[in-house]
Amino acid sequence: MNKHLAWPIAIATLALSAFAAGPAQAVPTTDAPAPAVTTATSESIADQARRLLGPDLLAAATAANERHGIHEHPALQAAVLRAIDPNAYECSPSTPLTDWVAGTITDWTQMDLLFAFAAALTNLAGYASMINTPQDSPYGLNGEFTTAITHTYRDLRPFWDIESADIQMRPMHSAIMADRDALYRTFRTVLHRNDFDAAYWADMFSTWASQPKFRDHPVLSMNAYAFTGEGDPDPALAALPDQIVMGDGILQAYQAVGLGDVAPQAILAHEFGHHIQYENNLFDSPLTGAEATRRTELMADAFAAYYLAHSRGASMQWKRVQLFTDLFYGIGDCDFANAGHHGTPNQRARTATWAYSVVTGAPNQGHILPSLTFAARFDAKLPELVAPDAN
Repeated sequence: MNKHLAWPIAIATLALSAFAAGPAQAVPTTDAPAPAVTTATSESIADQARRLLGPDLLAAATAANERHGIHEHPALQAAVLRAIDPNAYECSPSTPLTDWVAGTITDWTQMDLLFAFAAALTNLAGYASMINTPQDSPYGLNGEFTTAITHTYRDLRPFWDIESADIQMRPMHSAIMADRDALYRTFRTVLHRNDFDAAYWADMFSTWASQPKFRDHPVLSMNAYAFTGEGDPDPALAALPDQIVMGDGILQAYQAVGLGDVAPQAILAHEFGHHIQYENNLFDSPLTGAEATRRTELMADAFAAYYLAHSRGASMQWKRVQLFTDLFYGIGDCDFANAGHHGTPNQRARTATWAYSVVTGAPNQGHILPSLTFAARFDAKLPELVAPDAN
């Protein structure tokens, strides 16, 4: 079963911000020596991060992440841009959100970018949060998002017609990257490193993240995602409860660009939409690759917008609807060939607007559509939502 990472902003920004400034050091593991990492303008930060991790750890992380639909967010790869013509779509790499994120890493060295990208490739903060952080922990550096998230989760569960009593909420704090013991347990449990290697990698990442400039840095928790371990061949992951992981960084970023009034509700409603897909087997479709992921991500946007606008949901009025439309616009991407493609900014905003129109156009404003009925309407609308928009 696929599990999709919903907010890959930090990784995209890191990739765009990569530059050659100094040699990155190779690190050995007991499984196999990692190849030397060299400085070359032709080698991206992502490629250097893969070399830093080495083949064994990279393979373990890649296997776990692919089963859960967790992808790094690389630059466009022209050789595989065949599913969608990128020239037919309006898509800017610059949004207020990505610009704000870029502004938070202006003092980072190439080594900092390298470590951050390696942490992203392994979903290190996410997995560490899932197995170490208590679910009743506060959200935000000072608990500022806790009320919005807990109230939204309380209201989402009875709104949608799925079994949701087993879904746990989990915060992701940037500080976990400096927690050596938490990282050690993550390397042992999720990435299946032996004791020596787990200690080595935990020491390395926690030492890097313990620098003053990384204390509570938003980029280290710039994510949110839905997870289910059902059917996973890894017993450690299969034993974990269904979860929604909410990163402090993504909430902080949206607050910084003026969308804090709707971001916690919209992000959580989107991730809950993925659990609707898990429960109803809505990940299955004739689509493959980037197009399949785009469909499920846009559908989760639609589930979220429907809940946010509905009178029995968040009951947001038009001005606030415009805010969450801006929110979905801000996390669109142009990686058309990437298996983690989430839809362009225009497609995501258009989907949110369409879902709002389903609410306002309903003859019975108090009726909540069954989730499968709403999904069927979305699939019928999908070709129009993703139609080329450049002209």
